[in-house]
Parts: sequence; C-alpha cells; structure tokens
Amino acid sequence: MGKYHGSPWGFVLGKIGDAVGGVWKGIDWVRVRVDPTQRGTYALYLALKAGTIPPESFSYKQFNLRRLIIGPLGFVARCNMHNWINPVWTRLATARHEALTGINLFIKEAFAPFWGSMPDTSVEFDPVTNSPLLTSLLVSDGDLEPIAEILTAKYTTGTGALVVTWDDSFYGNGATDDMIYCLVMRKPLVTAEYQPALYSYGTCLFGSMITRTSATGTWTLPAGLTPADLTCYLIARDAADVIGFSLSKALQVTAP
Repeated sequence: MGKYHGSPWGFVLGKIGDAVGGVWKGIDWVRVRVDPTQRGTYALYLALKAGTIPPESFSYKQFNLRRLIIGPLGFVARCNMHNWINPVWTRLATARHEALTGINLFIKEAFAPFWGSMPDTSVEFDPVTNSPLLTSLLVSDGDLEPIAEILTAKYTTGTGALVVTWDDSFYGNGATDDMIYCLVMRKPLVTAEYQPALYSYGTCLFGSMITRTSATGTWTLPAGLTPADLTCYLIARDAADVIGFSLSKALQVTAP
C-alpha cells in the first residue's frame, strides 16, 4: 500500500491512486501510474470470437507474438536440446560470453526475421496468407562461411528420402571439407487451439560424411509427409571444429 511520508506535503512512496513514487539515489520521484496491458491472451481471443468483448479490447499483435513466434520457437527448441540447441546455440552463447541459455540465444537471434516475415502482424493468423515464413527462420549461427545457396530440396513421400543440392562455391573462411548438416522443420506452427506444434527433424551431432563440395546430399525422413509442410536448412561446420557452425540457409521443400 502506498503512503505519504513526512508532512501532508511530503512525498509518495509506493502506489496511491493514479500515482506511484519512490526514491532513487536519494532523490524523491513521482509519476503517473501506468498499468501493463495484456490484450493478447487466449482467453481474450476466445471472448473476441464469441463477441463478448469489443475489438479494441484485444490485440492481435500481442497474441501473434506470443502464439506464433515465442510459443513455437520455444517449443521446438525445448524438444531439440540434444540435437541442435546445445551443439549450436549453447556453444555459441558460451563463445560469445552471452549471459543467455542456448534456447534464449536462439529465440533472440531468430525472432526479428521470423516475426518480420509475417505479412500483417496486426491481424488474425492464416496459415496460407498471413503466417511467419519458415524460410526466414534462423536455426544456426556462427563464424564459419555458410553455403552460398540451397538449389533444390526434394522429398519423396513414399520413401522419406530428402535429396538436397547446393552451390558448393566459397569465398571466405569456408573449406572443401566443411561438414554439412541438414535440419528440417515441419508445419503446422500451432494447433487449432494455438498450442505449439512446430516439429524438427535432423541433428548437428557428430561428424557428417557430407561435405561442402559434395554439392548434394540425401537425408532420410519419415515417409508419408507432405512436401509443402517441410522447410530444409543446411548448416556448415569446419572439419577441425575450431571455427564451429555457420549461419543456416533455408529452402521450401518440394516433391521430386
């Protein structure tokens, strides 16, 4: 509870009505109290859909940020701590002396391009016309030169084979024997109830037998998936594991 200190003309400490006050470095201060607004909750979303609250009481921007960005990214990261968060992001956080966990560094670096790829963050999500693009998602980062470009990524539904080709040229600190790793993200981002559903295949553990100058590689996924739901990411790592991993490159998967 807020209270006046000293005489009736003293200063405010704590919250009183629409004012809040305190002391900073021996200096009394007071300002108008501003309560945080939480207009993007799922409960408010349901109320909006039910017509029990006006549109101005709900924020799609807040809702989309939580449900389409933070939720799916945190979920897929927690499910792949061993596969690629610890090998790539926890290691990177340590190397950069970041006071962050691997998950937090991943979300921090991936957030801006992923959020920015949604056509209109202020309106309702649509998986076809108004959704963050998985091709904009950064799943790896580091100081090694990335591959120049993924050329094709073709998935055969009957066998589960994913065949990827890429430009094998390099101009910086890349090398012919850099190892190439493949990750695949599978939509949907969320369920119909806006629960996280983003799924990841692949690993950045151990040495890959596919190198930068292989220019093509085949990875095995479960059979029966839908190519349009899949996004392929290629990551390079130097053979000596001195430099570490590279920035990821992405491409939408297609049928053969």
